[in-house]
Amino acid sequence: MITNLTWNVLFSFVFLHKCDSVDKKTVGDTLFNDLFLTYKKDLLPQKEVNRPVTVNVTFLLMGIRELDEKTGKLSVMSSLMLTWNDFRLKWDPSSYGNQTLIVIPEENIWKPNPTLLNPYDNLKLVADGLFPVTIVSEGHLYWPIGGIMSSVCNVDVTYYPFDIQVCALKFTPWGYPFTSVQLLIGTPEIIRYHFTEDGEWDIVNTNIRIFDAHVSMITVELVLQRRPAFVIYNFILPVVILLTLNCLVFVLPVESGERVSYSVTVLLAVALFLTLVENNLPKTSLPTAMLTYFLLSYVIISAAICALVIFNSSLYFKDDKLHPVPIYLVQMMHYCFKKKVLASDTNSNESPKSTIRASVGSGITWRTVSQWIDKILFCVCLLVVAVSTTVLFLVLKNGK
Repeated sequence: MITNLTWNVLFSFVFLHKCDSVDKKTVGDTLFNDLFLTYKKDLLPQKEVNRPVTVNVTFLLMGIRELDEKTGKLSVMSSLMLTWNDFRLKWDPSSYGNQTLIVIPEENIWKPNPTLLNPYDNLKLVADGLFPVTIVSEGHLYWPIGGIMSSVCNVDVTYYPFDIQVCALKFTPWGYPFTSVQLLIGTPEIIRYHFTEDGEWDIVNTNIRIFDAHVSMITVELVLQRRPAFVIYNFILPVVILLTLNCLVFVLPVESGERVSYSVTVLLAVALFLTLVENNLPKTSLPTAMLTYFLLSYVIISAAICALVIFNSSLYFKDDKLHPVPIYLVQMMHYCFKKKVLASDTNSNESPKSTIRASVGSGITWRTVSQWIDKILFCVCLLVVAVSTTVLFLVLKNGK
């Protein structure tokens, strides 16, 4: 049988425990319970059916992670600040200890389901349950979400490495038509307070546009210009230097026997650099980078130099007795190098048969013709390299 003392002890314990629980309950707990007692997060916060919920969107850009020319993948570190009003989440601060805001997890409220409409991988919501929502007493909600966003970008590498790419990220409230939810631009410009510069791309312009049709959509455009220094110093200039060295093959003495191997080695080096450049470009023929055509022309020039070296070396060792120099070459040599040829004729100690041929050809042999061709080819080759390189930079720089 329970005595009165026992009842008093039990009553005191229960009463003190209940009072202790009440003391531990904060104003925020009371506010939260009152706000969400009858709140239904699956319903739109619409007072009128014909009046859509307006959501203001502010785009914050923190950095460019990647723009892959091969796959057309653009990855940026960015954030969206979404703000809207929910009349069901208003309260009087004076009734709750002058508390004007409350921060709660996003799964407790209705949200506009922001979705990246042109993703690179899968179509999914931008938010993933990790971003809390701030609610102000007037019923305004602030929801900052973000992370690494990857979208598809149509890359045009025609004027690579001086190309400019226009990429876009398109956001829409997934599942809601235009008559239910409308996206508005909160800030007309992209906010870049915490932006980190990229070593390959520079942002030259930005634009935010609204597209309203069956669904509401906001398009964030980024105009990116490539920083060309890396490609110029590591690909273009080495090829130009190699081609210039290839021109020096006409200065190399024929007796050394290294002219053909020298020119072929340079040809292989130019072809190697062409392969390196093509590995950094998308595997597409529409469009094709103009730099590819120029590098291909460099390979053709280098191959032509190899052929000319072989041909001129055969002239150098040609037998003058079996195959005399044609009269038109002799006349051309006299016309171009008249003084030099006459001087050599004065000091020549040739046989009587050679003297008879010299009376017609002024002592000009196939070796002389070969040396004359080397001088012409050397000057022409340097001129072609200078002109082609100048045209390359003018076309790529001014054509973008």
